[in-house]
Amino acid sequence: MDAGRRGELAGRLDAFAGAYTFASRLLLQAPDLALLGRIGHPGLLDEWPMLDATSREGARLLVAGAGEDPVSLARDHQRLFIGPGALLAPPYESVYRSREGLLFEEQTLQVRDAYRTFGLVAPALNREPDDHIGLELHFLAQVCLRSLDALDAGDDDAFDATLAAHQAFLGDHLLVWGPTCLEKITEHARTQYYRGVAMLTAGLLDQARETFAS
Repeated sequence: MDAGRRGELAGRLDAFAGAYTFASRLLLQAPDLALLGRIGHPGLLDEWPMLDATSREGARLLVAGAGEDPVSLARDHQRLFIGPGALLAPPYESVYRSREGLLFEEQTLQVRDAYRTFGLVAPALNREPDDHIGLELHFLAQVCLRSLDALDAGDDDAFDATLAAHQAFLGDHLLVWGPTCLEKITEHARTQYYRGVAMLTAGLLDQARETFAS
């Protein structure tokens, strides 16, 4: 692989690793004051690597939402993802794809196996489902970083394997159900912050589809 091609791939993988990591954090937990302060800092999201209209609107809403009441944001997170009561935007793959719409179904175990292939496990194994959208995004970030390591080492076999794993996980999992979950967040969120989270992540998945899953 020539130096120009290597540099192009490295830049692309680095951008997606950072974007996946950020989106994962936004979806896994309600924001704390430190995160809201970083998001609201002027210009922070001006360098967001996804330039499509959905991503840019998501970034605008997210920055605006960083000024919303933290208690309201925590309540929105609770309503959407945790309950009590029916979840308005269940963040788990198996809810969308299993026959009965239950947790810890076949999809959860498939995702667990994908993590295990890279020596990774969900932080609350057997207590919370492995197929949370935030965990799946975090996994893709880790795969991007493994690809970067392979590039740096000049290990073409490892690079091909990690890139194929990235493509397969997108096509078999996140791109199948993630857009529906994000649509539910957009529909039911009461805050600009969570509408921004949904749109920013939707744009990210669209760009991932174009870049890796074609």
